[in-house]
Amino acid sequence: MTTVSQIYNFIDFTAPFNTALDFDNVGLLVGDMKAEVTRVLVSLDITSQVVSEAAHLGAQLIVSHHPVIFNPLKNLPTDSVPYMLANEGIAAICAHTNLDIAPSGVNTCLGEALSLSNIKYHGDYAAVTGKLPRGMSAEEFARHVKNSLHCQGLRYTAQKDAIATVAACGGAGGDFVYEAVRLGVDAFVTGEIKHHEILFAREHGLCIVDAGHYRTEDIVVDSLVKRLSRAFVGVSFRKSEVFSDGIRYI
Repeated sequence: MTTVSQIYNFIDFTAPFNTALDFDNVGLLVGDMKAEVTRVLVSLDITSQVVSEAAHLGAQLIVSHHPVIFNPLKNLPTDSVPYMLANEGIAAICAHTNLDIAPSGVNTCLGEALSLSNIKYHGDYAAVTGKLPRGMSAEEFARHVKNSLHCQGLRYTAQKDAIATVAACGGAGGDFVYEAVRLGVDAFVTGEIKHHEILFAREHGLCIVDAGHYRTEDIVVDSLVKRLSRAFVGVSFRKSEVFSDGIRYI
């Protein structure tokens, strides 16, 4: 019999919950450590649609990257996601910044998806740097990112004629731009970057590729499903088919 506790301990071993940043809320956020688990849904976020999907599948647990409870709860409406989880008897384990900085975490998956070699880790968020298999123009590199991350669209700047070295930080990693400039890479890929950070990059000749929060982090979900499936052969793990950020491009 596999329990919530055993799956929690496996994630804790590979991405220790005590390494999460101070502002974060990670670990078992809903449910009972002793509950038996035979089916698990894995998703970047836990939305009402994801809870309904898990209930339909007969899952006893959802593993997500973003915390289903982030700020302290002051009430618990019946249409809130934490209430829905409790009502359906579905536990929730959330691994956020601890998974960002883990060796097998978000940024490692992002670097691998972009086909980077000689991957190295930097900073509190464990952003990665690496080399492309070959030099690319800025537009070609942007298309490479788009195809590698299955983006419908993205934003980029063309500051250099040839891209060979890349920094990458998934999600809201725009503030790593200053370190990327210091490291002297040709391009920086992230999921969210502010206007003044883009201007700073332009002033220093750094190409920016803003591929969106969802696409730069969702790649870790497939990795989690594979690793958990290998570790718990008697449990069915599957990636959510309904979760999306809903963003469309015109």
